[in-house]
Amino acid sequence: MRWDLLIKGGRVIDPANGIDDVRDVAISGKVVETVAGNLPADQATTVVDATGKIVTPGFIDLHVHNFVSAGGRPSVDSDTTNLAFGVTTALDAGTATPAQYPHYWETDIASTKVRLYSLVRMPDPYGPDPATVAEVKDLITSYDTLLGVKFHHSQHFTSLPLAREAADFGGGMLMCEAYGAPIPQLLDWMNPGDILTHTFHAAFRFPIFDHRGKVWQHLWDAKERGVYLDIGHGARGFAFRTMEQALEQGLKPDTISTDVHVGNVDGPVYDMPTTMSKMLALGIPISEVIDMSTRIPARALSQERELGSLSAGTVADVVVSRVDEGKFKYLDVLHEVRNADQRIVPETVVYSGQIYDGGRYSPVEMSHQHDAPPDFIVNET
Repeated sequence: MRWDLLIKGGRVIDPANGIDDVRDVAISGKVVETVAGNLPADQATTVVDATGKIVTPGFIDLHVHNFVSAGGRPSVDSDTTNLAFGVTTALDAGTATPAQYPHYWETDIASTKVRLYSLVRMPDPYGPDPATVAEVKDLITSYDTLLGVKFHHSQHFTSLPLAREAADFGGGMLMCEAYGAPIPQLLDWMNPGDILTHTFHAAFRFPIFDHRGKVWQHLWDAKERGVYLDIGHGARGFAFRTMEQALEQGLKPDTISTDVHVGNVDGPVYDMPTTMSKMLALGIPISEVIDMSTRIPARALSQERELGSLSAGTVADVVVSRVDEGKFKYLDVLHEVRNADQRIVPETVVYSGQIYDGGRYSPVEMSHQHDAPPDFIVNET
């Protein structure tokens, strides 16, 4: 046979190549062979009928927590919460400390099907298990999967300059949480290629707006110089009202991510396509939503030559999804509701040319409402 897998008749949305049209996608081995119209089905070993569905590159989630072997909070299983929902590549956002990282690599990263990259959390210099800048730099340069350093909102601010220095010396990126310090001060430490996550959070700490309700100029400056503004939904990291206020002023996210962990996998986050669907609910066109979930995060990972597109010769990560029409209700971290008439539902997930046939996480009772900070608004009607 000419191809191992042929995905026929779907609406291919591939922002990296400017494609939004009905096409077929042919896969040989682990790579995309070609994207074209009316490819012969009898030339493929396996054919997937994508008529009436969208066909996209595999989703890339830039904020997950998958250090399950450490035990306890916050991690969730990578394949059943990521890959099963279309995320073929993910970035673990600093779940492991430098002391834990070798174990994390040997257990979780080495065993998952998801293409799992990671950041290491820079320890507080005066806390338990401190690490020097040189030690973190050496760690980054020793693992291909380790791409940089994470500054967590719970950390002492003195760890931020150390995280910056370690990332620079190791040739990696710095990810910062948007409520880890006042936004202008935080962004002063961020360089092109760095990621600001939880950008559109509920403003219970450090808002992205000044006293006049205007987006801080520091955010515009950071975006212009190449800092990625990431969703990072999480348990406290995304509020509809914050994004709506930002969108009114013309500020959009660059990338969509979930920050999925045990505190939100049962809601309100659930998974990547649900988070993507919330962007549709806010009026962002589906082509842009796919771009924020494929091409741009691949660039953020410096993997755009291999991932995030359906270009010939790239890794064959493909998602075939329904776009359901109906009445859907979405919650943010404030439990505020937005209604929408569309929902993205992945049906077939292809990673490195293989169709995923493993398990899928099924949500149980949502505990987030009880874990949320005091004075959170509860409005589920």
